[in-house]
Amino acid sequence: MRRVFTFLATASLLLAVGCGRSYEDRLNLTLDRMKYEKKLAVNLMPPPKKDEGKFVESAIFIRPPKEFKHSKEFTLTVLEPGKFDLEGSFLDAKVANMGLHVLARIKRPKTPDKKKGAPAAETAARSDFNSDVVAVLNSAYSQDLDLTKFKEVQTKKSLNKFLHAPAFESGGKNVQVYLFGKKTDQHEVALIFEYPKEEQGGSVTTKIDLCLDSFAVGKKAQRDYAGGTEADEESGEGGSGGGGVSL
Repeated sequence: MRRVFTFLATASLLLAVGCGRSYEDRLNLTLDRMKYEKKLAVNLMPPPKKDEGKFVESAIFIRPPKEFKHSKEFTLTVLEPGKFDLEGSFLDAKVANMGLHVLARIKRPKTPDKKKGAPAAETAARSDFNSDVVAVLNSAYSQDLDLTKFKEVQTKKSLNKFLHAPAFESGGKNVQVYLFGKKTDQHEVALIFEYPKEEQGGSVTTKIDLCLDSFAVGKKAQRDYAGGTEADEESGEGGSGGGGVSL
């Protein structure tokens, strides 16, 4: 009988300790999440609204660096109509040569044209997404970027994967390029960061890293626009709809 009582007492103690640790773990996760959200708020702008480009309807969630505001025009260069499905720029109104340019392609279900016999709209010829982006960059920045020199990088928290070009200088500013998505993914996105040489360093690096870490596409982006929480991801509802990269 004593053995039974001893076993029950030990089990109760272990259960209490386990519950205590579980509560402490949840509390620590909540505190970490609050610190992370505060860090995002300090360094990043809110995501685009529905009337700011096609980001919301395209399920591409992005929080540009602080003071980067959405521009009505894509300011990097003039693009051929139809070359990309989304083109957007976020510029710092106070600092010249400071901004973020976004290019994307989204694979959508094909819908039959209701107007039979209607002439097809003229669109630019498309190669694979990454090659087309590099061609645009080489023309805009007078560079000779080689896609094979891009290296895969991964963010710390969301584990988003990007192909990253070695940073280069053009026109008195530094440029960093990140390519997201595989050829078979629904979303392929290019993020092009520009900043003056004198602005490089910890603050710029932190903002770029957080922008990449909070980036999402697909269902994850839709949840983030709707105010989804980290608990959604931990319950198996997370995922950006394509975090890989490919050449």
